[in-house]
Amino acid sequence: MKRGRFVAVSLLLICLAVEQAIVDGFAILKSQAVQSRLKMYPDDKDRKLELLKKQRTSPENNRFNKFEKKQTPEQMKRNKLEQQKPRSLVTNYKKNRSPKVNEKRMVDSVGCEHFDHCSGCLIDTAVAEVDSIESAKIFFSSSAVRKRRMDVPRGDIVVETSDDGFFDVIVPSKVTGWRTQAKLAAAPKTSSWARDGCKFGLYKRRSHTVLPIPNCQVHHPAINRAVRALEEATENVKTTAYEETTMEGGLRYIQIQVERISEKVSLTLVWKAETLKETQPQLARLVKELRRVEPDLWQSIWCNCNDSLRNNIFNRKPNRWHRLYGSSFLREPIPTGDRGWLYFNPLTFRQGNMDGFDVLAQDVATCVPPGSRVCELYAGVGYLGFTALCRHSAGSKPLTWVRMSDENPANLHSFQKTMDSLPMSVKAYRSTVNPPKKKENVSLSDFMRQMESGKESEREGNRASYKVMKASEALMDGQALGADVLIVDPPRRGLEPEVLVELCKPFNPQQNYAETKDSVMLEDEEINWANDVTTFIYVSCGFDALAEDTDMLLNSQAGWKLEKATGYMLFPGSDHVETIAVFKRRV
Repeated sequence: MKRGRFVAVSLLLICLAVEQAIVDGFAILKSQAVQSRLKMYPDDKDRKLELLKKQRTSPENNRFNKFEKKQTPEQMKRNKLEQQKPRSLVTNYKKNRSPKVNEKRMVDSVGCEHFDHCSGCLIDTAVAEVDSIESAKIFFSSSAVRKRRMDVPRGDIVVETSDDGFFDVIVPSKVTGWRTQAKLAAAPKTSSWARDGCKFGLYKRRSHTVLPIPNCQVHHPAINRAVRALEEATENVKTTAYEETTMEGGLRYIQIQVERISEKVSLTLVWKAETLKETQPQLARLVKELRRVEPDLWQSIWCNCNDSLRNNIFNRKPNRWHRLYGSSFLREPIPTGDRGWLYFNPLTFRQGNMDGFDVLAQDVATCVPPGSRVCELYAGVGYLGFTALCRHSAGSKPLTWVRMSDENPANLHSFQKTMDSLPMSVKAYRSTVNPPKKKENVSLSDFMRQMESGKESEREGNRASYKVMKASEALMDGQALGADVLIVDPPRRGLEPEVLVELCKPFNPQQNYAETKDSVMLEDEEINWANDVTTFIYVSCGFDALAEDTDMLLNSQAGWKLEKATGYMLFPGSDHVETIAVFKRRV
């Protein structure tokens, strides 16, 4: 009897091994087939990329496939229609831009119990009275800037006061509860040998000691709730935090992102490991316990494997990110209109104060003239570009097109999902929604004239497009050719030198109007890649870099003049100001 069972079990194991070998064999054959097909196209880079993309996105090569439920075509169609339904806005723009509300917020206090020791906030009262604001007021009121400002008459350049009122300051959100994204360090509660769980917080001032901030006043309530759940869960399953002195332990940092519409949390656990396998079994136990402690809080849970000895919180390589539970994306409503969503995940950049940035994005959209052709560099997931597109879609002159670009490849999937969430009336040309009857026997000269005229009725397809490129590469690829509006939102170091050089070039009247690189009748080295731009909107998160770039622009031969400058206290409690500077020129 036992011998018969042994034989049966052996046969079953042999069958399973043969089945796996067949599956692996087919995968190898498919890979070899792809490689042989690649050899057929030695010079066709686009074809090679297409074949490799198909191979990477096939089910057997999708490392997230086990988390995804397969959907029928009917379910996919139903989900797409669900995305396009009207939705409410999170931010009240009129209230947040009210002068009375703003006046009160500028003298408000954060009132946080952790202020005396925490390094997160530098000021607890009168949040707008910070050095960065005063420096900005002095800079924009200086004689060097006033002579290039559109509001200053000739001969009235010198001003006796250090602030002539040109630089407007706004606190676009409440001064408490505004932070919807937090990165916190992990540390042992007592010591690593005690294995009594972790504490989470920021470093104490002038030290490398982690200070818990369970009642932080600037955090969204869901962040503080998530931290409490983490402390309880790590204690229950005895999770060890990484210690720099001994280089032992696993959990290094956490990132918490709040989806405002649902108040659920996307949690990223940063682990001292090279691969996901090295995190086990501690990570699996922690995730299971988190879901038990707070079953309704988690929108998703991720792990980032970072075994680097540097101070970088994340390892940015795509293969170091692992989704362990929940959805791939957080959803945030586009801050204007009643349709469309922006999609974020831990691999994409997301603002810490979404309420405040909603206001800033709408202010950028109002600076874009109706019917414009818009190029956005450093676009991220397309926050500013999509806000402008949706705002003007309701008017008589929608934007002709919006070209976005960014170097982070993870943004492209977010862009595509946002496009899927928009109705055709917003994202597509009218001729695509209601195709006109095609005229027969169109001559080549008529066709070229139609293309150069750029008439709305003669365009087809979508108004918005995206390219994964650095800003300088996108500019040299012709993304701003034909654009009359250029929007940039660079990192703190400011514009890339190549981008600044192009913006400082004088208008070239000999350069023909063209919307693509191939249509310009000049050599590449003679092309002014921003020749048609007449409105330049600079969104800055680093004022020192903005000041340097502004000096270069205003003193160049490009003819730029400063129309307006507005400061946004996006992070009340800090000495930081986000700035919108709008430049204009005649060409």
